[in-house]
Amino acid sequence: MDRIITKYLRQRRENGPWELSPKPSKSLYDSFIVIPAYSEFESLPKTLNCISEQSFKLLENTLVVVVVNNKKEIDKPDFQNNQDTLTYLQNTKFKFEVSVIDASSQGLVLPEKFAGVGLARKIGMDLCLPLSNPDSFLCCTDADTLLSPNYLNTIHKYFANHKCQSAVVGFEHQKSDNPEIESAIRAYENFLKTTAEKTRQAGSPYGYHAIGSTIVCSAKAYIAVGGMSRKKATEDFYFLQELAKYSKVHTIEDILVFPSSRPSNRIYLGTGFRMNQAQSGYDLKQLNYSDDAFVILKKWLKLGQNSFKSSLEFVLEKANNIHIDFKDFLIQEGISNVWGGIQKSSPTEIHFQKQFHRWFDALKTIRLLKIFSQNNTIE
Repeated sequence: MDRIITKYLRQRRENGPWELSPKPSKSLYDSFIVIPAYSEFESLPKTLNCISEQSFKLLENTLVVVVVNNKKEIDKPDFQNNQDTLTYLQNTKFKFEVSVIDASSQGLVLPEKFAGVGLARKIGMDLCLPLSNPDSFLCCTDADTLLSPNYLNTIHKYFANHKCQSAVVGFEHQKSDNPEIESAIRAYENFLKTTAEKTRQAGSPYGYHAIGSTIVCSAKAYIAVGGMSRKKATEDFYFLQELAKYSKVHTIEDILVFPSSRPSNRIYLGTGFRMNQAQSGYDLKQLNYSDDAFVILKKWLKLGQNSFKSSLEFVLEKANNIHIDFKDFLIQEGISNVWGGIQKSSPTEIHFQKQFHRWFDALKTIRLLKIFSQNNTIE
């Protein structure tokens, strides 16, 4: 096993009673597809059927890992659904290799504090690492998501051609039979794609869509950022933010995944949550950030990343020219506490630019877009 993998497993892996069953047949795989499953007995077979349509040659060296998970306190129907899923996985023969992680049965449930999709993803990805080399692919998807037959082939070719460490793949939500939901999902999809594109055009390294079922990274990158976030929601956002700080997150434009468009009340953010909002009368077009906010972002990134030798006072003075409230925004974001340190720790301008973007990260970018889309006064 590679040294960096051994070190991560010793220091950062998710410890617990979980294991892969049946035991994988090989000691090393080129790629993994990790699928958290919570009450997905109806949907999961469709996802697995999509995997059977992948290149047979690539599937020979791919391990599919399904993490059937729940916490101790769970509604009886959901628990039974998970148990039915486990039975289905144990009794079904697939055209590819599947290992199951039981994080549902007695003594194996997720701890209450962190129980959720983030921890389920992390457990699955961590258990893949002993079977990986640094260049192995870790692919995230969901148990209600469909995959293009070209999913694995496109990912392998793109990573080989671009020598990248992480990427998100193109997506399109599944069509809904409910006209209201169908309209809402297209509005939400447009928001996600437009925000990513405009953020990228503004010069930010965080210009990608943060959808868990679209993420792919190398084992090396996964280890470098400390593994998947254990957050119950937005785990994909924070994981991608760390990947972007480590190495550019590429966008594979091909539409390779088709997430569900169904409403859900499991978490307080994400597609299901937004569809619930739409059903309650919320206009999802209100999520869109203003063009003015993206102009402000672009001007700030140009100023900030080109201020290697500029004093804090100079930067704040120039910030006033971007927007009357922008100086106050930067102060609230803590620029006074970090600017000198960023400059002192940067031996070159290129290093400074990387450090600048590590500080002004995806979360700060979203806060900027929200605040200056609302035309609020900074208080």
